[in-house]
Amino acid sequence: MRNYKTLTAGWVVLAFVLTVWCIGCGSGGTATSDDDDDFELSSDAEMEERKEALRLLLPEATYNAITAGSRNNASCKEGNRADFDDFSELPNSEWYYTYENLITAMARWKEFASEGNENTRKLEIAAFLANVAQETGAKGAGDPYGGPGCFIQEVEAWLDPARYNSAACGVSYVCAAAGYYGRGPHQLSWDSNYKAFSEDMGAGDEYFTNPDMLTTDPDIGMAGSIWFWGHEEYTEWSPRDPDIPFKPSAHNVLVGDWTPTTATTPGVRTSNDVKCDRTAANFGIIINIINGGVECGPTATDEGRVNAQNRVNYLGAIAEAMGVDIPAGFSNNCADQQNFNCPSY
Repeated sequence: MRNYKTLTAGWVVLAFVLTVWCIGCGSGGTATSDDDDDFELSSDAEMEERKEALRLLLPEATYNAITAGSRNNASCKEGNRADFDDFSELPNSEWYYTYENLITAMARWKEFASEGNENTRKLEIAAFLANVAQETGAKGAGDPYGGPGCFIQEVEAWLDPARYNSAACGVSYVCAAAGYYGRGPHQLSWDSNYKAFSEDMGAGDEYFTNPDMLTTDPDIGMAGSIWFWGHEEYTEWSPRDPDIPFKPSAHNVLVGDWTPTTATTPGVRTSNDVKCDRTAANFGIIINIINGGVECGPTATDEGRVNAQNRVNYLGAIAEAMGVDIPAGFSNNCADQQNFNCPSY
């Protein structure tokens, strides 16, 4: 077991009031698999070119304006953990959510914000940051952007590190004692996601056996959230085909590489989405991918519906700050969609 420091009273109140959702919570923790449509790592030679292009899409001054609500925010610290001693007095914006750390993490995956025209590329960054704001933002009163760049780990799971361990833990493979609760900007969760991310990063099982690297190393943690953004989700649940994604990637939805259809031909990846009320590629589909079981359609909780609309509101504000035109119909809050337990095929 790890030794935890005592949280300040104010931090505890804010952290528990803040709803920090986890990637995969809406789907109950699915197995993942490599696929040709997933993001690929940029080569060393591509990294600097990618960084320069991303700096033009998201200038540092714009990023600073969007994240102002988390900067110098006394609640956005990690003084609760023994392994954060070096950073316990620093807001997370000063060592984890720095501009250069984000640019590096985005550049690491070659497809992120690199497809389509300039507006589409900016829109992808804005959509990503809007979800970061809801997942881990400070959400200060009067902040239209939601204060992305605040928290880096899920509070409730400290008390139950194994809450996101699948049945495979201890059977198919041995899971880390630290657990696979949400870490990073989008709160990467579940052992299967940590395992697939580590493999796709070319790190073998390193991040799977030491999941806390996603919180102590911002490059890895931020890269994990962007990895999930570009990752199609698979499942081993019978009777679903483990070789066909049961969720598309957020990236493919945003750039137009995902289209709902009623086709039933084997191998068609989105055959039943129209029947599940997922009729257009929009921001609501992305919300549905991230936390649809709680925030979308008839199964949504009252709080979940508010959170889904928060994401839409943050998108509008961040897009405006970045000079992004949001396409007509894109700002959907997924209230009219069934979640992905109504399968895509």
